[in-house]
Amino acid sequence: MVTASDGNRSAMARLGIMAVVFCLLLAGGCASRQGGDAGKGLSMSVPEEDTSPPLTASEAAALNTTGQVDRNIPESAMPDVTRQYKYFLRKGRPTMSASSKRAEQFLAYAKRVFRSRAMPEDLAYLAIVESGYRCEVRSPAGAAGAWQFMPYTGQKYGLNQDWWTDERLDPFKSTEAAADYLQKLYGDFGDWPTAIAAYNAGEGKIGRAKQGTGARDFFEIKSRNHMLDDRAQLRDETKQYVPRYLAVTKIMRNLPQLGFDPIHPDSAPGVLRLNAKPGTDLAGMARACRMDMDEFSAFNRHHKRPMTDTSRSTYIYVPASREHEARAFLASSQCAPYAGWGQSTVASSADSWDKISRRCGVPVATLRGANPGNPTLKAGETVLVPRSVNMSAQAVAALDAKPAKDRDKGGRGTKGAAEREPQVAGARVVAADSGTRHTLRPDETLSAVASRYGVSVQDLQKQNAIADPHKVHAGMVLRIPGRAQASAAPAQTAPAALPAGRPVSAGPDGRVGSRPSKDRQDKAAPAKGGKTYTVQANDTLWKISRIYNVSVDDLKRWNGVDEKSLRTGARLVVEQ
Repeated sequence: MVTASDGNRSAMARLGIMAVVFCLLLAGGCASRQGGDAGKGLSMSVPEEDTSPPLTASEAAALNTTGQVDRNIPESAMPDVTRQYKYFLRKGRPTMSASSKRAEQFLAYAKRVFRSRAMPEDLAYLAIVESGYRCEVRSPAGAAGAWQFMPYTGQKYGLNQDWWTDERLDPFKSTEAAADYLQKLYGDFGDWPTAIAAYNAGEGKIGRAKQGTGARDFFEIKSRNHMLDDRAQLRDETKQYVPRYLAVTKIMRNLPQLGFDPIHPDSAPGVLRLNAKPGTDLAGMARACRMDMDEFSAFNRHHKRPMTDTSRSTYIYVPASREHEARAFLASSQCAPYAGWGQSTVASSADSWDKISRRCGVPVATLRGANPGNPTLKAGETVLVPRSVNMSAQAVAALDAKPAKDRDKGGRGTKGAAEREPQVAGARVVAADSGTRHTLRPDETLSAVASRYGVSVQDLQKQNAIADPHKVHAGMVLRIPGRAQASAAPAQTAPAALPAGRPVSAGPDGRVGSRPSKDRQDKAAPAKGGKTYTVQANDTLWKISRIYNVSVDDLKRWNGVDEKSLRTGARLVVEQ
């Protein structure tokens, strides 16, 4: 579990005894809901007494392998590591197998992130301990995602959390944030096992335990834990967290040798990160990519709504194999039907979707589709509606005060034909005896409609008896003058495509886990051309990467810089 301060730890303590007991059965500290069953994370409940068969020669050889993190482990710590190791080779084997397979999609990217910071690439396996690389998990204490960030710590390390998104659930961005946090912890404590313990317990807890015991590292803190008072002592969870990580690391480095199915992170299917306009229809994107919504959502768990943020451009992930379809949709006029919508607060308990529909001319089905989980409305809750709709209590009261026949007139377009038209994307054009008809969208003007059909605003006004061109509303059906009957919308010129999406991977094919070419790995000179940025005081590569939606790895490679060589006033290439 990631936590930044004792405040987070205190918040967890207040969950009470039940929460503590429950946490003892959870993987990755007490942050994730992982038990010991197959398909879940790594269990906390490893028996103290080991009754399993002795290690085979190949198992013992794998246990003795070392890397940058586990090369200097004291002999006194090995019994705990061995007990965890044997558990996940025996009873916990189904869990270990499922976790390793789930990690395959993300390991190449994670290892590259850690290598780019000159950190041990084996740190990528820490997310297996935290969550089993399950990107969707949330803990009772409020931690979330593969790396189990608490809200405050996630915000501190650049993971946005608001009404629209929770980037803790983005496995790629959260990996970069975890690398930043672990790098900071290593700077605080000077060795990786202690930094890993602090990732679980919090730097404040480990810092005080180190000071109180006079210990040099985690293993000495653990051996002297009895010297601390009850509140300052490390919990059993933390004492076993580092041995569990070390055991998992040794297994992951030797999967085939230990009888597990091999994994191939470098050849995992590629994933692309593409820029998305405000209000992009995620269901529409899924259909365009020939994916069901569950499949598409698995790549985009950081989005909390059926559409992207309507106030700013964001990003989405798509399989590299669907790049053409995704880019075509993003460049189409049907891409962002919710761009004219915004968050609004329900002002009156008397309000309802039917009443909102009548006030803005958008079908009830469309409104509910944009607000899943809100079948009825309560005063004070936030909903997504066209920005033009009046959500005040006065507007609700005024609608209710109208005679029934006037309300019915005002609701034309929400029942009948409009109710049969739940799709927001694009304007509806139907054939009629009087010629082509166009249903006005929430963000459209008469001028826009006139330009689209090649007629004048005056002719539109005359054809539809509109005295004031500014007094039109969404849902209004306009007759288009001088047009033959038509059954489809006239041909349109697609808007320019969005800026090229940034591959999540630094590989030459834009795939997550793809191996960069040698030329690309060795390139250190600043790139020529593209957009540039002048470094400001207190800027970091992480901060700049978030502004321009690129990776820190890209910034380093394009500009031949790192955090230590970054200087105020320097010009960085931020887009190629």
